[in-house]
Amino acid sequence: MERKEFKKIVNDCLLANGFSKKGKYYYKESPEVICCLGLQKSNYSNCYYVNVGIVIKEINKGLELPRDVDGDIRCRFYFKVEGKEVDCLDLDRINESSVIVSSLEANISEIINPSLELEGLKELLKKKPVLLYQTTINAKQYLGIDE
Repeated sequence: MERKEFKKIVNDCLLANGFSKKGKYYYKESPEVICCLGLQKSNYSNCYYVNVGIVIKEINKGLELPRDVDGDIRCRFYFKVEGKEVDCLDLDRINESSVIVSSLEANISEIINPSLELEGLKELLKKKPVLLYQTTINAKQYLGIDE
């Protein structure tokens, strides 16, 4: 798959799922949280990551357009390709847009939508404790999470 086609599929899917695009990043927000997505190309292959930054507004007052790296909680989307979960989508091995769209939508419903409310964010961290490794100390304290 060509890079341009991949980016159009991602763009169309994210916009259809309530994201807005500003610059290179995609945003979905609530009164409490901003979820930011950014595409990152691998330096070693024709592979793309979808990086996620979840920013708690109360901790980051004044940060209106965060980048994914500014997230209080950071992770990556996973894609189901040939029966395996991968975090880097190799465009040389993808021919169908449905693989990309279904994986994006699954990640949005599993990670992004629950994160838009603080209670949902706490539940997500309980359900996926591996995310605690990519959660700032300030966010853990704010959410009342003890490690």
